[in-house]
Amino acid sequence: MRATSLALLLSLASLAHADRSGVPDPVPGASQSTVKEITPQQLAALLGTTTLFIFDCNEEDMYAEAHVPGAKLIIYDQITAEKLPADMNAPLVFYCYSPECPAGGTAASTALALGHTDVYCMSAGITGWQDAGLKTEP
Repeated sequence: MRATSLALLLSLASLAHADRSGVPDPVPGASQSTVKEITPQQLAALLGTTTLFIFDCNEEDMYAEAHVPGAKLIIYDQITAEKLPADMNAPLVFYCYSPECPAGGTAASTALALGHTDVYCMSAGITGWQDAGLKTEP
């Protein structure tokens, strides 16, 4: 019995430490299995090439100072179906200030809970966007 229990524990431990290559990093504040991570560079490459909706979850003054081109300001904890696109399959990208800020991930999780299926979080935030040397608005 002890040998069987030990073998089971060792099997579970090996699964817990299995190679996670190809699995996106967890998004802080978001459901780990369905919110997809997007880097500033990946998002920049998509701008102008496809229809996507970008949401800035920062404070209004920060948004006014600098935001990803085309991003709309949204309050992360006041998201409703009416504030998001009607197309539940449209790609949505949320971000906030930096990797330490959970607002983008929280907003992305809300979008999932409302039924959206193609939801991303740019965890690097606007600081990661700027650190990558990418252009901001206004």
